[in-house]
Amino acid sequence: MLKKLITVLATILGVLSITYLYTSSNMRTTLNAQSAPVFTLPKGAKVILGKYNNKEIVWDIGNNNNNGSYVLMSSKPIVENFLLNDNTGLLTCDGNYCTSTRLYSEINKIILTDIETSVVVRSPFIPSFSEIIDGGTLGLSLTDRAYKGNGDWTEVYWVDGKVEKITVSNNTVMKYNALQLSLGNDMSWVQDNNPNFRYTFLNPGGEELTFSQSDEHIAEANSVYPKSGLRPFATMNHNVNFAADTTYTDDNWHSYKIDTDNMNKYNEVNPLKLRIQSSLTATLDDIKDSGTNSINKTKKNSCIQLLVSANTGSNTKMSVILYNEAKTEIQYYKLGSDTQNGRINYSVDLTGIPAGKYYVAVINEEYAPSSQLPVESSAISNLLPLEIIEPHKLTYTKIPQSGVTAGDYEFSKNVNAGQTIGKITVNPQGVMPLTYTVESYGNDTYQNFELEGLNNGTSSSTSLNVKIKSNAPDLMNGGLKAGIYKFCVNSVDADGDPITATSESRVCTSFTVEKIGLTIAFDDSNQTKKSIADAATAWNETATANPNT
Repeated sequence: MLKKLITVLATILGVLSITYLYTSSNMRTTLNAQSAPVFTLPKGAKVILGKYNNKEIVWDIGNNNNNGSYVLMSSKPIVENFLLNDNTGLLTCDGNYCTSTRLYSEINKIILTDIETSVVVRSPFIPSFSEIIDGGTLGLSLTDRAYKGNGDWTEVYWVDGKVEKITVSNNTVMKYNALQLSLGNDMSWVQDNNPNFRYTFLNPGGEELTFSQSDEHIAEANSVYPKSGLRPFATMNHNVNFAADTTYTDDNWHSYKIDTDNMNKYNEVNPLKLRIQSSLTATLDDIKDSGTNSINKTKKNSCIQLLVSANTGSNTKMSVILYNEAKTEIQYYKLGSDTQNGRINYSVDLTGIPAGKYYVAVINEEYAPSSQLPVESSAISNLLPLEIIEPHKLTYTKIPQSGVTAGDYEFSKNVNAGQTIGKITVNPQGVMPLTYTVESYGNDTYQNFELEGLNNGTSSSTSLNVKIKSNAPDLMNGGLKAGIYKFCVNSVDADGDPITATSESRVCTSFTVEKIGLTIAFDDSNQTKKSIADAATAWNETATANPNT
């Protein structure tokens, strides 16, 4: 009966211990965890979405809050010089104006994956006047939508609408498809102020718009532009959890940056790979040291463990994100190791991350090295604080006491038992307390010294005196004998690092104790004075040296 009772009690205690450990860890998450700020793609960023002729398309974000959507504009035309009228007679044309059917038939060749379709609000389209002019429904300005070219005539794209150019003298109407010119185009040739012509701008639905042609950089597709760029627009919702430069795909930390300096520069520089909301999950439960201790502070270039609860998907990775102390900006990103299902510790090497205060988050994301198209991911997890500090560094400074007549240290003058000969300073501090040992520097003279103020070899002080032991083996008459003395002071932090001493965790020094100045005097100076008569008899005189050892 007693045996059964003991077994039951042991089982209960085991369950309580496990419950405590689990609850304790969860309490840290509850107390410290904070929600990650909502991720938003900035205006001017470039993203990759969809394929045309098996080539991934790069888009500029011209507006990042158009009724809750991003407005995307292809950074380059999908076709550089697209001929609207193919002269086959199969198109519906009225003079120089043709319907946009041919434009859309080409744009419809853009292929979107299922994950892309889930975030696309409006499939790729040709914008109309009322959508792209200043104050238009897409919320774009002229500098948003027009290529920042260098006057290159090919930097022109089709607009879904037409221009009616009417001769004032005889009311002759000429209809043209509309074009958007680049900012680099010289607009002086546009004859919108010419009294011989007047212009009417018509949307696809036939409604008439009035605006300054030169201000909007809109022109008619006349003989100057027989071919123009086919540049699709699209809109996408905000279900984008994260995005990173397509080069951030190795095992290294990357200083996180979204390039917004090249919007509409007619290029595809520094595009982002999108992470789209899915059923993947990730919760950051704890940050630990290399053992099992929960931490919020660690040394620079150390390794930590992140306790994460997550599920798995298709080739998923548990990546790490570091926010600044204010939790407003992502500063570093690192593609992580393979995601494992459940509550798992993931080892993270912090080598290369500068000292500072951060907030850590994780994201469970698909990894597709062969493509830059969007992938599925979890939301960015909760945040936990982590301070990265410089490892501790020791400095030794000699502090000879006063009273010497030769050198810095002299027998019987300032090297007596209990006297201070130097000082150890700690800066930066690292993880306190530090554990110290006085060690050999090539001989046994280190046994004469000790650090003042240690408690079982440890101290959190940033300055400690090096003193001569009261029972130092090389004491003579209470002071160190003349000679050369050598010692090292080694230290390890509260985490037991470094395992192997470094030039910063260990300092070594040597110094010389000078011999005291020797004086010799006769014991009785009167004995040296004799008359000629007295000197005829032999006598002894004694002289004593000081010191006499």
